[in-house]
Amino acid sequence: MEKRRLSDDFNSAHIAYLAVSVLMIVVGIYLTKHFYNIHFPSGFGSEDALCKGTGFWGCNKATQSALGHFFFVPTSLFGIIIGLLGPIGAFWNAPEVERTNKFFIYLNALGCLGLFLYSIIALGGLCQFCTVYYVLSFIAAFIFFKFSSLKPIPDLKVSAVYGIILIVPSLFARNYFIEQSQKKDSLSGQYVQQFKNLPGKGEPSYISPFKINEATQNWEDAPVRIAVFSDFQCPFCEKVAKQIPQVIQGIEDKVNVSYYFYPLDNACNPNIKRAFHQFACKAAYLAACDTEKFVEVHDVIFERQRELSFDNLDKWANEFGLKNCFENQEVQDVVKQTINTGDQFNLTSTPTIVINGKVIKGSVPTVYLRAIIKSILENNE
Repeated sequence: MEKRRLSDDFNSAHIAYLAVSVLMIVVGIYLTKHFYNIHFPSGFGSEDALCKGTGFWGCNKATQSALGHFFFVPTSLFGIIIGLLGPIGAFWNAPEVERTNKFFIYLNALGCLGLFLYSIIALGGLCQFCTVYYVLSFIAAFIFFKFSSLKPIPDLKVSAVYGIILIVPSLFARNYFIEQSQKKDSLSGQYVQQFKNLPGKGEPSYISPFKINEATQNWEDAPVRIAVFSDFQCPFCEKVAKQIPQVIQGIEDKVNVSYYFYPLDNACNPNIKRAFHQFACKAAYLAACDTEKFVEVHDVIFERQRELSFDNLDKWANEFGLKNCFENQEVQDVVKQTINTGDQFNLTSTPTIVINGKVIKGSVPTVYLRAIIKSILENNE
């Protein structure tokens, strides 16, 4: 029986596959650009590492995850190559090409399924554009399954050509990543200058009693004063929580760091108009229950962020010997006070860091934050 081929004629199925291929290329290009913007931001705000109210959806977690790249080659680059199979198959119209394309389209769909499950289970959310790519990949696989009866057996010669098409841009991408990594130090001056140009918003009107580091008893006596507005359920806040000790390492006697609760949920934050981070308010109440135990509780909550639940928060309260934290009006009032302080800085997202009255939104690489603090200390000498 004659084998049916997708590319036998320019039918609607073939047109649909080409359209899907083009969309795969477009999405892949966007994700590749996003990858480099995340890893090598050019200044404040370019990283966009923020929690704004779309916690389940977001591409930053996926981009920064262990599967965001393979040996410094962005995973999205492989997606672009798979998308190119469509136009290549249209111009190189041969049975061995279609068999090879079918094999790689199936393999890609299987890989997308794996990445989808990894995102849900390990990352706790999905990247919108990655999800679009997954859907396109499944559509492409379905089109081949439905309209091509050729067996998905790769041809050696065609596979070798595809290998070259993959290896060349991969080498460029790897070298670019390494070069940009080596240039990070040279960008420190650019960040310092941008920080100097930021408008001053003044010191927090309320000095939080929740100290991550205390160089001086009086807040304003320290040459560097950092106010961290954070949400225990925000993944980027977890990143900042782990980053702060590295930022102030060796200069702890010169830096005051205070924590300000800013849960992104309407259960305790009137600025948030809907339910979002449903455990964030209760987590804030737990951490605010005892200032003496704050740092320990703060560290545990962020360390076990993916385990956050109402039951676990009750369990952790018992483990820390903290009682009546969640119903205590004084605890709720102090959390509300830190939330209200955020209004002074027009907070809309977390994490937000205020250094000596200047507002930085999102997470910033440690090397740049240290450069900013070094500049402040040098100017104070």
